Parts: sequence; structure tokens; C-alpha cells
Amino acid sequence: MQINYEDYINLLIEKDDEAFRIVYENSKKGVFSMIVSIVKNKAATEDLMQDTYIKMIEKIHQYKKGKNFYAWLLQIAKNTALDYYRKHKNEVVYDPQEQSYYHDSLKTDEKTYSVLDLVKPLNDLEKQIVLLRAVDQMKFKDIAQIVDKPLGTVLWIYNKAINSLKSYLEVEVQK
Repeated sequence: MQINYEDYINLLIEKDDEAFRIVYENSKKGVFSMIVSIVKNKAATEDLMQDTYIKMIEKIHQYKKGKNFYAWLLQIAKNTALDYYRKHKNEVVYDPQEQSYYHDSLKTDEKTYSVLDLVKPLNDLEKQIVLLRAVDQMKFKDIAQIVDKPLGTVLWIYNKAINSLKSYLEVEVQK
């Protein structure tokens, strides 16, 4: 169910817990997808999600009503993740059990692929676009606003990425 975030802005300003819960429940997949596509780490993603929602509450007064609240929130998530990435880009963290955490998985007769395994051949922008579309079912015009690219460019990148994924999966499944 898509909600009208504008209905909750004043309640968020007043620090209403129920309004926060509703906004969180309706936006968490997109926020998660945005962050994990940048940092690729479960523990960091969970921490950065908390940071994102804290910043949302702290900056809610800066939101201009009538604009796209969801895009505004995802921009906070993106900036939070990019700040973290720049600070920690030289660290390598790997937890094999972490793979089972990421959304759904694809199972073949011999192997299970997590969502992040599936988008591995894509660059960061392609991952963001594909994850926002596939996991959060965002409209392309909203994705274009979030990644700050023209709609036609986003559609082209998405189609190119999907074709790359098809080729990648054909090779992977045959292994």
C-alpha cells in the first residue's frame, strides 16, 4: 500500500511515534536498498538505516511540503551511505552468513543466489536503480529524481543492467 507521506509531516514534526512507525514501515525497503547498494555490509546498513531515520527527524523542518518526501528521505539515506563509504572504503569486511539476510534469494538445482550476488556484475548506479525498482517497486520518474539523472537515462541504464543480469545469470546457472 502506497501512503501519502505528506499526511504525516506535521505528525513527524510533533514527534508522533505512530506516524514514525507508519513512515518507517512504508519506506524501509527503499532505504535499505539504497544503503546496501552503496556499503554492501549488513551491520553497517542496519546502523546507517538508524542514522538515516534520526537525520530525517532532525531535518524534518527542512523538508519543503509538496515535494517528494520519499525521494527526500532516500537522498538522506544515499548521502549517509556515501559519507560512510568514503570514510571506510579501504576496509574489507566479509561475513558469509550475511548473504542470507539480503532480501529474497534465487535458488537453482545446485546453488542459492542472494540479491547482492545477482547484482554483483553491475556498477553502483546500476545497482541502485535495479534495487529501487525491483525491491521497492519505485516508479522510474522517482528513481530519476533520487539518482539525479534524466528519466530517459535511468530507463536506458535499467534496461542495460537487466540485459547484463540476464547474460550473467545464463553463464552462472550453467556453471
